[in-house]
Amino acid sequence: MRVLPVLSLLLMFGCAHKYSEAEYLAVSDQLDVCSQEIKMIREDNVQLSERLGSALEEIDRTDTALSSLITEKQELLDRNIQCLEENKVLMKQVSQSNASLQENKESQWRMSKGYEYILSFLENERLRDQVYIIRTPEKIKIVIPQRTLFPTAASAWLTPRGSNIIRKIALGLKQLNPASIEIAGHTDNTQANASSNNVYPTNWHLAQARAMSVLMVFNDSDIPKDKLCAVSFGETKPIADNSSEEGRAMNRRVEILIVP
Repeated sequence: MRVLPVLSLLLMFGCAHKYSEAEYLAVSDQLDVCSQEIKMIREDNVQLSERLGSALEEIDRTDTALSSLITEKQELLDRNIQCLEENKVLMKQVSQSNASLQENKESQWRMSKGYEYILSFLENERLRDQVYIIRTPEKIKIVIPQRTLFPTAASAWLTPRGSNIIRKIALGLKQLNPASIEIAGHTDNTQANASSNNVYPTNWHLAQARAMSVLMVFNDSDIPKDKLCAVSFGETKPIADNSSEEGRAMNRRVEILIVP
């Protein structure tokens, strides 16, 4: 920085003034000092350039690390959102499961109460073997043998005693107010058309007529129609051996299946 003033002075006064040795030495010393300062400045500049390069490299590394962190953060956010969605689905499934368990618990409670109620209001008929009460996991079944309801093995019209029993069952079921009532007719394996005076051409017709006889009493007892249905199983679902009269008598029956 001091070289320029010295050179300017030399240019201005070089022609008019001759320098002494002392002045020359002073100028030389000053030039040496300036050269040293320039050298130091250059060295400082090299160091600063190196430091700048290192700083730029560090910035690049920081940018790369920052980008990586941003990407990782986004991935974590995506996973968190996915976990939240999965948790929502699981919560919904747990809620549905709890609701199903509660519904099943209430259903079992209704089943137990309905079973106890039917046992109670048909106690006399059970003791006389006029009806049989069976509980399944989903339904309560009232099994009524043919001898309780119908006069002969090939008939489907109710006897007065049979009508009274069905009306009593209807009254009890009306009080119970079940969800559904299915009336199923059954026969033994004796063919309905074997007798010349039989009005039913097949066991299907005979079993259906038996179920319909019971259904009509229920209908006359003001049980809601949308809860009633009658089906025929003919001879297809025996509960005893058809090779004996006792077994065939057990197979001739009407079953009332109740969903409380």
